[in-house]
Amino acid sequence: MKISMISFTKAGADTCIRIQDALTSNGHDCIAWGKEAFASEPGILPLKNSLLYWTKTAFQEREALIFVGATGIAVRAIALYLRDKTVDPAVVVVDEKGKYAVSLLSGHLGGANDLTREIAESIGAEPVITTATDLNHKFSVDDWAKKNRLRIGDMNLAKEISAAVLNEEVIGVSSDFDIEGEPPEQILFRQAGKNITYGLRISIYEEPAPFPRTLFLIPKTVTVGIGCRKGISREKIEEGFYKVLDKEKISVNAIEKLCSIDLKKEEPAITQLAEKLEVPFWVFSAEELGATPGDYTPSDFVNRITGVDNVCERAAVLGSQGELIVKKQAINDVTIAIAVRKEGYQWR
Repeated sequence: MKISMISFTKAGADTCIRIQDALTSNGHDCIAWGKEAFASEPGILPLKNSLLYWTKTAFQEREALIFVGATGIAVRAIALYLRDKTVDPAVVVVDEKGKYAVSLLSGHLGGANDLTREIAESIGAEPVITTATDLNHKFSVDDWAKKNRLRIGDMNLAKEISAAVLNEEVIGVSSDFDIEGEPPEQILFRQAGKNITYGLRISIYEEPAPFPRTLFLIPKTVTVGIGCRKGISREKIEEGFYKVLDKEKISVNAIEKLCSIDLKKEEPAITQLAEKLEVPFWVFSAEELGATPGDYTPSDFVNRITGVDNVCERAAVLGSQGELIVKKQAINDVTIAIAVRKEGYQWR
């Protein structure tokens, strides 16, 4: 985890160094700052700009902020930069004596609760966790989704489900993937019944919704193979891409990567689509694609141009190391195929 730390007193700097040493030993990337008067302490960088500027920079570049000082200082510092729980970094406050570690912001999705516990255990502090599901030892859908690398489809519905859990309601679950272990109390692994309003659906697909209030948890396990003519427009690539996703009811949030032949390595329309989706674009040689086992849709024309009988299907399978679920779809000089890799999840 990329962590920025700040302290304001000599005692705070000492505690900051203790935390930094412990977290660095645990594999975190920790950088500590302090007032210039205490920057002579080993490992403490002098704070050259204002606290607000430091906070703004840390919010943009780091995954967690640790304030060693008063909670009020942290609250005032971060207030201007709060956006949303899905993007805000974790914020933890530790008093200058290291007695208490407080999870202040992004407890579940940002990882502040886990970081707070880690700090507390490392320096002998008391962890202060205020999220209701943690206090009541209940299932937290956003925490579980994060730990299993699942994208939450609707944060407002996730809040409703957390409230339902706290109100002792039963939550249903339906999954296209294996989930190992015993489900938590109140979680029933079955289809919706008349007494189940809320449910979780773990799937790459946007349909069906098996519960009256279905929260989709989306695994990033889909690879899209793409073939196209040279110099194709971005608009045509996007049209073909989104038409296939819409037809197959596959969530765009499930896309893990785009793949093609190395001849397309610098094809602007594909690289721009990958940038837009914020996913990598992998390419393979004709030899690598040709050696990929499976039953693919052959094309003499594609073979003459590229040296392999099919690009999109082979690229999707090779890139995902999974199963081809959508065979070649041709739309306006674009060919699209989709593969999904097998994934498993854990209840605990």
